Amino acid sequence: MDFIVCDGVWESAGQTPVCNGTLSTVSLGEISPSGLTAEDHAQLREQALVLFAIVFGALVLKKALNL
Repeated sequence: MDFIVCDGVWESAGQTPVCNGTLSTVSLGEISPSGLTAEDHAQLREQALVLFAIVFGALVLKKALNL
């Protein structure tokens, strides 16, 4: 997917955007080259769930030991 970029200022001429500069195209990879892969997303989700379980378990133990 490509995006149109303007190296100047976007202005509005009625309902039409106008670039006061030079138009060029930029691919999505150039805008955000550090996107997560499916494997990275799964690993991050798994680690977040483990962290949540540890914190929840610690809070339950703290409450149970204070009784």
